[in-house]
Amino acid sequence: MKTGFIGLGRMGSAMATNLIKAGHDVTVFNRSPEKREPLVKLGAHEAAHVSDASRGEAVITMPR
Repeated sequence: MKTGFIGLGRMGSAMATNLIKAGHDVTVFNRSPEKREPLVKLGAHEAAHVSDASRGEAVITMPR
């Protein structure tokens, strides 16, 4: 499933990691780019803008 994930704090990063490990096609966005890097190394796609992470079948947001 193509999933967008916006907000990569503690909970968001953990949830996105689980989706990636489960084989989902995950695109991640966070205002702080350094939060995206570990997930990109796991296989996520990096979104430069919120709209880029909002193009999948599902979008999950984790607000502060």
